[in-house]
Amino acid sequence: MVTASPQRRWQAQCPNCGAPVEFASAASASAVCSFCRSTLLRERHALRRIGTTSEVFEDYSPLQLGAAGRYAGTGFVVVGRLQMSYADGGWNEWHILFDAGAERPPRSGWLAEDNGSFVISFEAPLDGPVPDPATLRPGGLQMLAGSAWQVASIEDATGAAAEGALAHPPHRATSYPVVALPTAAH
Repeated sequence: MVTASPQRRWQAQCPNCGAPVEFASAASASAVCSFCRSTLLRERHALRRIGTTSEVFEDYSPLQLGAAGRYAGTGFVVVGRLQMSYADGGWNEWHILFDAGAERPPRSGWLAEDNGSFVISFEAPLDGPVPDPATLRPGGLQMLAGSAWQVASIEDATGAAAEGALAHPPHRATSYPVVALPTAAH
């Protein structure tokens, strides 16, 4: 089983209910208390409650918190989940933490379920402004970070629920565009 190094894990009491809340690594900036559903923001060695999240909808996903896997030869463990909703349904975005070893900090990413397939993505800085979603069309090409990507879909999505440790606090009750760019165009 893949686990984060012990010095990276951090546990504290929920400031709302007192239950234990665990942050899997320094890559986890927020977490959801599994008892009272408080969304907690980690600020150094203190927690700040910034709201609550709905309970996750049981969707019988084959993935669960604590599940482990391998990608490109490196092990990872699932440490958090965002459930997203849009007009035609919803999907899961799983926060994953890669085994880093002692020489480097852990790397995190996202594992999404997409029509029976699994897609891993990583956050990366853009070398220019974020494209205006109104200018994008499914099937069209978009240049990002020096590469051409094909726009697969554009959905207006909302964070519906969350659980576990997350890279960022969940954005609830705010609708925003989600653009799927699954493969680079050649």
